[in-house]
Amino acid sequence: MPRIKAAAIGGLVAIIVFSAAYYMALNAYQKESEDQVTLLITGDIKNPDRMEMVANIITLDPQREEAKIRLSFYPTGNLSKDGLSCIYDLKLIAPEAARSDSGQAFPRGVPLPSVELSYVMVGQVNDYPFDEHALQLILALNRTDPDMIVPSAVLIRGNVPGFKIGLEPLSGLPDEVNAMKMTVTRSWTVQDAAMAGIVVMWAIGIGVFALIVLMLSGWYNVRMPALFAALLFGLFSLRNSLPGTPPIGTYSDFLAFLWVQGIVALALLVAILATLKNRPT
Repeated sequence: MPRIKAAAIGGLVAIIVFSAAYYMALNAYQKESEDQVTLLITGDIKNPDRMEMVANIITLDPQREEAKIRLSFYPTGNLSKDGLSCIYDLKLIAPEAARSDSGQAFPRGVPLPSVELSYVMVGQVNDYPFDEHALQLILALNRTDPDMIVPSAVLIRGNVPGFKIGLEPLSGLPDEVNAMKMTVTRSWTVQDAAMAGIVVMWAIGIGVFALIVLMLSGWYNVRMPALFAALLFGLFSLRNSLPGTPPIGTYSDFLAFLWVQGIVALALLVAILATLKNRPT
């Protein structure tokens, strides 16, 4: 009976702990989802006769240093002919876009199509998982005849899993120009997963180092070379499975992977020498 009672109490405690951890994990997911939803409105939103531009962040690729944004147009007030087209001939101004439809002309009376803008993100991806990247968004619409800027407002929004996006307006440009700075970092989930991988690697490294000490003191097991050889290649799989990890040479590699890989390689050499020493005669 005492054992059954102790087991029941232990099971109840385990259920309570698991339920609390499960609840905290769901709350953490909800918070991260809210943090990833980026919204920023710039421009003259009080002017009823304006062009509303909605910029959706499509993809973020730190390794290629590229961000893609889809821009949609919605004329309002006296600028709108039928809710879909503008009464003027327009030209998109996006000077910071690297490869895009910047400079594309939109004829009057024709429904305004969405365009895709490609931007270069400036950052150091080798600082993974603590890398930070930035870019500037400068958007405006210009009338082609006469040459003048059309009042506009921009709504930036995006939710890209694995990244945290920050936006802030830029000053020093004309009021008709919508300018903002976008900062991209890894989400806390990615950072925690990368740090968990580092902890696991070091746990493996410490265990292997203990086996090296045992082998140098005379202990021997014929299975050790196979174990260390498997770990040597298995560490590559563990390292590459970290979310969004760049090629080898990142900050996280210098924190754990390269060190643990060296420890395992040394252990394999010691195990081979021990095997040769203890080979049957």
